[in-house]
Amino acid sequence: MLRAIAGVIVSYLVMAIVITVVFLGLFLVLGVERVFQPDSYEVSTLWLLVTIALGFGSAIIGGYVCAAISKSQRACQVLALIVLVLGILLCLPKMHEDPHVRAGEVPTWQVMQLAQMPAWLHVLNPILGAVGVMLGARMKKPL
Repeated sequence: MLRAIAGVIVSYLVMAIVITVVFLGLFLVLGVERVFQPDSYEVSTLWLLVTIALGFGSAIIGGYVCAAISKSQRACQVLALIVLVLGILLCLPKMHEDPHVRAGEVPTWQVMQLAQMPAWLHVLNPILGAVGVMLGARMKKPL
């Protein structure tokens, strides 16, 4: 039981770290003008593709780590459910935000907070995350 709990917690942390580090790195490499539409906080098509790929990839890593630590498919299913539910709960407020107009130079931290993703992505990300976790869990060969 303790192994399963540790697997879920460590895996979720690994996913969060991977997403944060890679997103920040890519954001700095691409720059504001390639991440956002001109004079807007709406993200570019490039950033949408990056978001989908990175979210799915980090979920696969998380599922693999969970399976490796917990040695239990049930723990991986719990992680997938947590990713799905938390993903939906965290994205609901973002779906109802009013659009902002970007004018002039804005600090990087503020730009990242004001990013506006399309509503369909807020629905897709938690689903892809849960699927990615289960796919990653299946990639781990049993001992």
